[in-house]
Amino acid sequence: MTIREIRLLVVPGDPRPRRVRSQGTIEQASPRGPFTHSAGFRGERPGEAVEFMGEARPSFSLHLRLSMDGGAFAATELASGFHAPDLEWQGRSFLATIAPMLRGVDPYDRELVWQRLFSAQRFFYTGRPVVDQIDNLLWDFASRRARLPIWKLLGGARERVPAYRNIGGATIDALVEDALRAKAEGYKGCKDHSYRGASANIELAKRLRAALGDGFGLMHDAVWSYDYADAVRVGRALESQRYVWMEEPLMDYDLLGSRKLCATLDLPILAQEWIGAVGGQPYNAAAPLAMTATDLIRQRGIGVTGQMKMAHLAETFGVDVHGGNPHVVLAIGNDPWYEALGWEKRPPESEWNVLGFPVVEDGYLRMVWSDRPAPEVNWDELERKAIVKL
Repeated sequence: MTIREIRLLVVPGDPRPRRVRSQGTIEQASPRGPFTHSAGFRGERPGEAVEFMGEARPSFSLHLRLSMDGGAFAATELASGFHAPDLEWQGRSFLATIAPMLRGVDPYDRELVWQRLFSAQRFFYTGRPVVDQIDNLLWDFASRRARLPIWKLLGGARERVPAYRNIGGATIDALVEDALRAKAEGYKGCKDHSYRGASANIELAKRLRAALGDGFGLMHDAVWSYDYADAVRVGRALESQRYVWMEEPLMDYDLLGSRKLCATLDLPILAQEWIGAVGGQPYNAAAPLAMTATDLIRQRGIGVTGQMKMAHLAETFGVDVHGGNPHVVLAIGNDPWYEALGWEKRPPESEWNVLGFPVVEDGYLRMVWSDRPAPEVNWDELERKAIVKL
């Protein structure tokens, strides 16, 4: 099977408004601490928020179709926006830079495509989104053709994984209340993003454990909020409260500091989320793993293919990954928790199909599916509506 034709359409959508709203500012939670996100330690002050809301305006989307032998095709939405000419030129850029790497290739040769697109980040300055989009599209195509969910195609290591959700609140009391709600909702754990400084976060940890009791997973995501001394101080307190891990206590770039912190604390450190966001994972995960500069590593591999590479790389070091695609999480054995985002609701059984649906129920991630074919993109309808055809 070969990708024979590549088409792009710009299609008008429903009018929608643009909106931008401030989310606090950047300041210091403590006199000697790093700069951090104010909404995570003092909330938003009345009158502080800045918001702009535009009137509803026409919107547009850019759609891609890869056509194969025998009438098979794979289609996805590549981009959306408010200016059709901009989307048209995104499409033309795709045809000039990305399409030559896809045309004439077997759509099942995902590794070949992934390697080409990964390298295109450097030579064509594409960024990681196109690697994600095309790799995930080809996995979706394979899932439809094989009539098995991606999780099964990858090897299906397990049927369920414990799930936690993030908690929020402008005060410690509010965070504790939200954590109690998470427990009542059936989650097996919760994670805070509190940037209140070392003393306040130690108080929060004690309050959360006292309210939630033993056996409930607690994680603290500091997001670069500490220097080394405070990270040790908070880490020791979290150890006493039986936390699962502390996430990003130091900057991801501080490999030596993180290595020293991992050696000092018994509490596991989870790191490398931000560095992975710029498009280097799984390759730039190798150095911190080799240096023992993290005890767990954030799953930021690009696309399903990149995430599997990263999980296997970490496994060879005896290290867990965390935070991947739900299909990947269920297909590997070294991601201990699933970070639920709230959308993982069970659809009616009449809607189940071969692609599978991640669901979180009774505190666990599972995949529900059937051998029913998945609905295909109605390309004829998109073409009928399109205002630009490439």
